[in-house]
Amino acid sequence: MSDVVETRSIVTEAEFEYPVDIVWRAITDSEWLAVWFFPNDIQPLEGHRFTIWGRPIERWDGEFQCQVKTAVPERELSFSWKGGHEELKGFGHYIDTLVTWTLTPTPTGGTHFRFVHDGFSTAATSDGVFDVMNKGSQSVLRTLTRRLPDLIQHGA
Repeated sequence: MSDVVETRSIVTEAEFEYPVDIVWRAITDSEWLAVWFFPNDIQPLEGHRFTIWGRPIERWDGEFQCQVKTAVPERELSFSWKGGHEELKGFGHYIDTLVTWTLTPTPTGGTHFRFVHDGFSTAATSDGVFDVMNKGSQSVLRTLTRRLPDLIQHGA
């Protein structure tokens, strides 16, 4: 008999007036992504391992180790997202999750962006990280909305 682990997900969505190719660049170009998300060394190639550098807290260095799982140009990017430390009390210790960003063209030539972050434990010890990541997903999409015009005009 296998143990079934219950998980929860964060789903955040946004509409952009910009076409899919611009939003795709914003999520897959390392320099553009660093402007609205986190410093990183991403490449949109399936199997590519990369790091997202967050803010160090307690005994954790702030690094998330990631690997691209799916990269369908101008449509979908998914990657594993792992990090944390066993002594992180309020953060939920350690996470091993999956992020999927899906882009869909809108009838007006813009882009619908769907951000799904799957795999958070339902245990009370994970409430802190779930809350932080949930608020963070909303915040980064607001930042992307604000920064896209600058990225388009000036590059990263």
